[in-house]
Amino acid sequence: MSELPGNSSERFWDGYFRSLKPLEVEEPIDVWVHRPPAYVLARLLLPVTPITPNMVTVCSIALGCAAGGAIFASFRGHLPLAGALIFSSAVFDCADGQLARLRKSSSAFGRMLDGVADLVVSSVVVGGGAWLVLRKFQEPAWVFAVALVLTLLTILTGSFHTTMYDQFNNVFLRMTHPSYREGEDLDVAEARFRAQRGAQAALIGLVWRVYFFYLRSQENYAHKFDPYARQLVQAFPEFTLGHAAIYRKHAGSAMRLWRRFFGFGSLVFGLAVSIGFDLTEYYLLFRLVLLNAVFYGHLRPLQRRASMQAYQEMASAA
Repeated sequence: MSELPGNSSERFWDGYFRSLKPLEVEEPIDVWVHRPPAYVLARLLLPVTPITPNMVTVCSIALGCAAGGAIFASFRGHLPLAGALIFSSAVFDCADGQLARLRKSSSAFGRMLDGVADLVVSSVVVGGGAWLVLRKFQEPAWVFAVALVLTLLTILTGSFHTTMYDQFNNVFLRMTHPSYREGEDLDVAEARFRAQRGAQAALIGLVWRVYFFYLRSQENYAHKFDPYARQLVQAFPEFTLGHAAIYRKHAGSAMRLWRRFFGFGSLVFGLAVSIGFDLTEYYLLFRLVLLNAVFYGHLRPLQRRASMQAYQEMASAA
């Protein structure tokens, strides 16, 4: 029987959506911009190639570092090239997880390496973007001082945005989806490190150190941002349909805000576009003023209230 028109397209999109995490936590910019080409790349690598998801992650890091080099270069068109490299890095960053899910080969080390890749790429690219901004505001000295302070504040608070998105993305998955256990607590990671320490190469040890730095920073700030979330996860570690329904009811609106504006994909896409067009100062100002107003003025109390109410309802139903 001949195939009906559109069947190939339908099969593509069906396979594509199966390669994603639950859409409740996926960033829209990833779903509709970064992940479709990443899925094509993952499908090309899927059948017989020896390329592993971890190799794809390393390519993402290399592309991000190349973008940093292009930012600091002086040849004609270096900023559009940097923007294209940043976008390519984001595509490879998405492709590693999709390839792992297609092969059903996800691993704790792969997730750890992916987190380290995000930290390295964001540090290089954000640092390059800051340099572009400060280069424009060198004179007079007080203007440079103001630009420096505002840029550093944007970098600091922007790191809080993406770190807390990652934290509450993991909490949401843990509470609402039995087959997803994204992320791990610091004590679990330390126990895994001690169990594997004797067989680790020097480079792997460096990855561990960066990973521990990230986990400690995330844990310290997450406790201040929402002290109820850790209590919730510790009190109800086992998945149940009832707990999932309760948590989704209270935390769903906060999760929609997290994934739309505060994830790593949104940050990287904004940097790719603004650096490519040499408009980085406007993007940093947007993040500093508007996103911080939402982050601290609305999202933090919303997330705290959601965790507290979910905890209270689960405890009363126990």
